[in-house]
Amino acid sequence: MTPDKDLTTPPDTAATGTPAGATPTGTPAAGTNGSDSPTPSAGKAEQAGQGEDDTLEREERKVIQALKDITQDEDGTPETNARHITLAFVLGGDMLGGKWFRKNFLYILMVTAMLIVYVSNRYACQQEMITGKTLSDTLLDRRYKALTRSSELKERTRRSSIEQQLNDSTLQTANTPSYTLPLDEE
Repeated sequence: MTPDKDLTTPPDTAATGTPAGATPTGTPAAGTNGSDSPTPSAGKAEQAGQGEDDTLEREERKVIQALKDITQDEDGTPETNARHITLAFVLGGDMLGGKWFRKNFLYILMVTAMLIVYVSNRYACQQEMITGKTLSDTLLDRRYKALTRSSELKERTRRSSIEQQLNDSTLQTANTPSYTLPLDEE
């Protein structure tokens, strides 16, 4: 902290912003004629009071500057100037204590949570799609196997196939048409 940074401002106007001998409204104070020099009636008492006022104003300026330094952001330079952001600044964790990061912490937390939900939702959706594709492929394979078994069964139960399998037995196909027996209803 440098004492009296405001060296360009005359000590009369530093604390209040008004010239010596004037009130904050801009009207000449009592005992002055509107110029910077006091009236002859004010005399030496006013000059002694002005010396005390100067020291009080300096003290006020020091206190105000100290308050400004305390309330000022302690890490303002790296964040206000992008040229000062270095790898050591980011990896060292200094960025996490900065004003911008503290100001936007909840927003960053919300965006991070949304990204986690988005990635996990996408992963779950992809897993369900893979499971669905596997199940549909399995179903299609089983349908083809069932169709093949059904056609093999029909082929084996045909009359010609059965006769071929029974060629050495005494069973033969009838040459006469089938005969229907009449039933008496009683």
